[in-house]
Amino acid sequence: MCNLSKVEQIAERYFYKGITDRERCAFEAGIALGAVAHQFMGIPITGNLRNLRRLERVIEDAIKLQPYKVNAKVRIKARGLITRKRHKFDYQILSPDMMNVEVYVKYGKARAKACMKAVKSLGNYPLMFISEIF
Repeated sequence: MCNLSKVEQIAERYFYKGITDRERCAFEAGIALGAVAHQFMGIPITGNLRNLRRLERVIEDAIKLQPYKVNAKVRIKARGLITRKRHKFDYQILSPDMMNVEVYVKYGKARAKACMKAVKSLGNYPLMFISEIF
């Protein structure tokens, strides 16, 4: 990869010398999805759509702070969430199966789109996968 900044040059030294832009792009996409699945889980939520949309934007912005992430789209499924708290202790917590996430990465000449989505046929497992890479 050419035109690396000084900090990128330092980081680059730690990576296997034969890694391609495409492989690094896929790696960076995985880092972002792993961060979403493990850093944002457990946040208290309700079915309040305004609050859910704000949380989606916060998660997207956090993803885009990471190196090489050019865009992100997050959707939290409101279906089945309580819409009104019945009492002070009434809330649910965010889990990966409640989210649809798309992360767009650019590294060198490579671009990738990676997703996290609950797959019904896998028992609603939040599968992380690369849907496009070029």
